[in-house]
Amino acid sequence: MHAPGLDGKPEFFPLRPPENAEVADLVQALAQRIPALLKRRGPDPGQAATEDSDRLARDQPWLANVYAASVCGRLSTGANAGRRVAFAGDRIDPEAIDSGTSPRCASVSGFSLHANVSISAGDRPRLERLCRYAARPPLAIDRLEALPDGRLRYWFKTPWRNGTTHAVFEPLEFMEKLCALVPTPRAHTVRYHGILGPAAKWRPFIVPSKAPTAAAPEPENVSASSPASGSVDPTDRGQQPDAPAAVQRHPRNYLWSELMKRVFAADVLACDQCGGRLRILATIRPPEITRKILDHLGLPSRPPPLAPAAFHELPFAFE
Repeated sequence: MHAPGLDGKPEFFPLRPPENAEVADLVQALAQRIPALLKRRGPDPGQAATEDSDRLARDQPWLANVYAASVCGRLSTGANAGRRVAFAGDRIDPEAIDSGTSPRCASVSGFSLHANVSISAGDRPRLERLCRYAARPPLAIDRLEALPDGRLRYWFKTPWRNGTTHAVFEPLEFMEKLCALVPTPRAHTVRYHGILGPAAKWRPFIVPSKAPTAAAPEPENVSASSPASGSVDPTDRGQQPDAPAAVQRHPRNYLWSELMKRVFAADVLACDQCGGRLRILATIRPPEITRKILDHLGLPSRPPPLAPAAFHELPFAFE
C-alpha cells in the first residue's frame, strides 16, 4: 500500500494479509463485472459483427477461428475440426473431488485468484524466481513425447482435479494450439495498473529514470572465488548492509557469460578439464583462421550440408 508522506512523495507500508473471505468476494465480483464489461463493449449478439467490432476476424479469419476454438477447448482445423481436445488420465468422480482450496485462493466460474504469495522488499532472489515463473514459456519440451502412431502426447505438470494427466494431439492439431499461444501483432503482453500505470501521477517517483548505462566490459581474468565483473552475489548483500545503492544494483546489461549461466545453467568460463577459470584472450573473426584452428583441434570446421525442405500439404492457406 502507498500513501503520500510529509514531503508529498509516496511512501509504502505493509498491509495485513487478506482473509479467505475477502479473496472469495473479490473473485465473485470479477466473475460478474468482467463478463458484463465484455458484453457492454462487444458487438450486439442480435447483429452481425462489423469490421470495426471484430478486426481480427476481418484481417485474420483463420487465426480468429483458432483463438475461438482454443478458448472452447476444441479443434479448429483438420479432420477433427469442431471436436474437443482428447484428454486422458485417471478420471475421478466429480462428486468425490475435494472442493477445498489453498489459503487465500478462490475460483468462481472460471476466474481464479491466488493471493498467497508475499515477497519482502529485500528478497531479490525470490522476486526473480517469481518473475521467471510468470514469464515462463507455455510449453515444456521434456513433457512432450511422440506416440508410435505418430500422434503427440503432452503430459501436464500436475494432474487436474478430475484426474486428467495428459492430452493427445495430431501434429497439425498441436501446431494449431501453439499458434493460439502467440500474441496477436502489436498486442501488449504486459500491462501495468495502479501506481505503475502509464498515467499514474506518482509513477516518476517509483519507476527509475531511463538513464543510459554503459555495458560493462567482459573480464579478462576471473578467479574461482570472485564473481564476474559487474555482478553482485545475492549473499553479499546481507553481509554489506551499509554498501551504497550504486554498488548493490546490478548493471543494466549482463555479461554474455553470466547470461549463459543464468539461462542455460552453463558456466562457459569453467574449464572442463581442470575446473579452473578461463579468460578471453582474443576474438577471432576471419573464417580462414577459425577453420584452421578447428581443423587443428579435430573439431568440425564446416557447417552441415543444407537439405531441401520437405513439402507437406497443409489443410489451410497462408496469405
